[in-house]
Amino acid sequence: MTILIMKKVLGCLSVIILVLLFVIIVGAIVVKESIVHIQLPHGARLHILPAPKNNQVRGAVIICPGGGYGYLSKWKEGYWWFPFFYRQGYAVAVLEYRMPKGDHQIPKTDASEAIKMMRLHAAEWHFDKDNVGFMGFSAGGHLASTMMVTAIDSVRPSFGILFYPVISMKKELTHKGSHDRLLGENASEQLEAQFSNELHVTEKTPPTYIAVSDDDSCVNPLNSKRFYDVMRDKGRPVTLHVYPSGDHGWGYNLSFEHHSQMLDDLAEWLKKRATIKR
Repeated sequence: MTILIMKKVLGCLSVIILVLLFVIIVGAIVVKESIVHIQLPHGARLHILPAPKNNQVRGAVIICPGGGYGYLSKWKEGYWWFPFFYRQGYAVAVLEYRMPKGDHQIPKTDASEAIKMMRLHAAEWHFDKDNVGFMGFSAGGHLASTMMVTAIDSVRPSFGILFYPVISMKKELTHKGSHDRLLGENASEQLEAQFSNELHVTEKTPPTYIAVSDDDSCVNPLNSKRFYDVMRDKGRPVTLHVYPSGDHGWGYNLSFEHHSQMLDDLAEWLKKRATIKR
């Protein structure tokens, strides 16, 4: 009798697993078929999943993956986030920006073209052109925060989401690999200051959400703390979540022990932000 019950239970579990796999596969196909692929004027690529029709959020997020300005971590810090933002009611795009390779203006050029393209197609992709944010991870967080503090009005994002970001290019605080690939090993102090985003926060810097692990051994968490402190000093809306562990580069990884909490925290911030008149 016990063996028979176990067989029935295992049979039911197998059916459930097969159904879940079918739903996941179908969902992945639907998402893939819905993604719009665009090459930007200077060669960067933008991959967009339009927002659900008739949603109330009317927002969009452009994701800048990390990679130390040497490569792009396109999955855990890019495409794996599509379902999360779609469920929140956002259009979501991954920006495959070009690596600087000696020209520090290249990533910013690509980010500027990306937000112009998003705003140009806002009606088609079901969001408000004045509600487009940047989300950046690690070096992608440096690019996102660069747009937040230095971009002109037409390409400044409406909000920022920074995960374990590189903020400063000051040698005592920066991530050396990101610094050297963006500015060069022998960058002048003037150039370092120009790209140290904690130095350029103004009354126009948009509302910002920051998440970091306290034990990050790759990018000093003081980057996040410094940006948070300056935002507070300038009276700008900012939220900082410090998780006790996780080190660096967890992105959407399910193995990140605070994964569920991280998603809940971000979803709550997005929900609150949606209720505030922009």
